Amino acid sequence: MPRFARLGAAEVRDVRPGLQRMKLSDGSEAYALTDFCGPVAVGDELLVNTSAIDLGLGTGGAHVVHTNLSAPYQGAGGVGRVMKARYLAEQLPVDAYEEAAPEGAATGEAAFDEAAALELPSLAGTRVVLCVLHSHALALAATVCDATASAPGYVMTDGGALPFVLSDLAAACLERGVIAAAVSAGQAFGAPIEAVTVASGVAALAQRQIERVVVAPGPGHLGTASPLGFSALDLAGHAAVLDRLGAETALAVRASSADERERHRGVSHHARTVAALSPQRTVVPVPAGAASTPDDAGWITSLGERAVWSEPVAVNDALARMDLQVTSMGRLLADDQQACIWLGAAAAWLAETS
Repeated sequence: MPRFARLGAAEVRDVRPGLQRMKLSDGSEAYALTDFCGPVAVGDELLVNTSAIDLGLGTGGAHVVHTNLSAPYQGAGGVGRVMKARYLAEQLPVDAYEEAAPEGAATGEAAFDEAAALELPSLAGTRVVLCVLHSHALALAATVCDATASAPGYVMTDGGALPFVLSDLAAACLERGVIAAAVSAGQAFGAPIEAVTVASGVAALAQRQIERVVVAPGPGHLGTASPLGFSALDLAGHAAVLDRLGAETALAVRASSADERERHRGVSHHARTVAALSPQRTVVPVPAGAASTPDDAGWITSLGERAVWSEPVAVNDALARMDLQVTSMGRLLADDQQACIWLGAAAAWLAETS
């Protein structure tokens, strides 16, 4: 069951529209999604969800404001008919890409065209890299932007945090033009573009002439030691659908030379599982050059998948030029050589002209 506490707001910071961070009366930290609970002021009495912190888990090291007891929120009135966080008390109506009126449609004209709906869109000419970790995805996007002077798009799945606004890194990337546009797909919400599925999120970007796309969960990846018990497993299914729609797809390998857990040292077991379950046309970029060995592609070919050798782009240099400091699993990404090398190989593949 969820755990709650009644605490006061001792200090409040407005981070950006939709998000406040604060110190509570007991000295703990919390954040408020103001689209759900309304704005918080110093002195307000709050009902906060303490479950994750009580269990020693993440949630960014903070409690979550559930209700402002001093100023109950009446809501600002949602738009659209697609519900995110469905059937929860916080369910949110959004204006989804899939329900938008076709370009050129007359005012009041029905957005749904039954005949057109039977035709699947083509994503031919679109390249998509799928990433297990949120931080890796945006570091990769920054590297591609730096290499090509053209920002890719980002589709955030619902495999991690659902509120897009929680990601400081995503906000910085949008502000600095590192990503051209962002989509929150599935139950995720709050990006400039809302989509019901990852596939239609990629289609929304392709419609905007964005032909390089990164797909990954939001912050807060859930992983276990079980081979199927991690939230990014859904990337294999997204790869299959995108492949059938004509997109070129690749998996950015999660690897580490700094992770203390054996299952994530070197190539992570998560990457191996997603690769094993992805379509054979989904390639796995492998770092070429002095930092690689001939055995680096062996695990990929042993799964019957396609390894593509790529000279890694220097991720750290790109992040420095973009003035972005990226942390991953509590460490600076710049301090993890293997992570950067494999991400650099995936960035090189995405930067190529398809």
